[in-house]
Amino acid sequence: MSLRAIAASIRVGWAREFNWTNPLAGFTLRTVGPLASVIAASAVYYVASVHNIPPSFDPSMLAYIIIGAALYTHVAAYSWVPTLAIAEGKWTYVFPQVYIAPHSSLPYLIGRTLASFASSTMTVIVSLILSFYALSSIIGTGIPFIVTPVSVSLLILAMVVNIFAAFGLGLLLSAYALFATKFEWALPTYVAGLLMIFSEALFPVSLLPHPVSDIANVLPFTEFMRASRYAMIYGDIPSYSLYLGLSVLGGLIFLGLGYAAFKYAENRARRLGVIDKKTA
Repeated sequence: MSLRAIAASIRVGWAREFNWTNPLAGFTLRTVGPLASVIAASAVYYVASVHNIPPSFDPSMLAYIIIGAALYTHVAAYSWVPTLAIAEGKWTYVFPQVYIAPHSSLPYLIGRTLASFASSTMTVIVSLILSFYALSSIIGTGIPFIVTPVSVSLLILAMVVNIFAAFGLGLLLSAYALFATKFEWALPTYVAGLLMIFSEALFPVSLLPHPVSDIANVLPFTEFMRASRYAMIYGDIPSYSLYLGLSVLGGLIFLGLGYAAFKYAENRARRLGVIDKKTA
């Protein structure tokens, strides 16, 4: 796999992420979405909890929701990139040109994903900082975040590790997108909704009925959320290490399944001649 091809795809992905416009303006606009998501989820919890009888507002639960909402937005921002890159590329006749060079599809998708990961990481960190100060000021209570160089480094490490699972999921959906002429634009949205429920983004998966909760409990995205919270809220390094390790293991399994599905679909798509089939 060519590192030069991946680097070129990262440059293309970076330009595409900011809609080929001024990076500062694009970065600012992309921060609005994660910030709005975090504040909206936090506001729903705050209003519901303070009007409960008796009131049940808990600052640590608010921190739980802030971390989950922000990181869910982060994952959703880049895990669908392979699918959308194929759908967009087929519609604009870009993706068939990728196949002119041998073994170029994976470097292209990897580069696009890494570019989106980099931009979404920056926007999510900014949205976390802004939401922390905004909510602390509006609600008038401290939010129990542990903000130290160690905790922030552990959070970033967890985000990097989660690339395995997110890219694996992206490849699984891409296997479908190679053949689809409809629905592939909407598929990531539907999967994102399921991921929000099953990844422990806003509430513990133990609240889900069995056996759904058992499945959600072992997903690498759930372990990623837990590791991030143990780094930023609970300060429990042993538990963080455990969940980070489980996230790596599950992510590698997801990546292996995604790669196998994508390569099978790609070879079949080549034989059937649907690589350049334009989407509706």
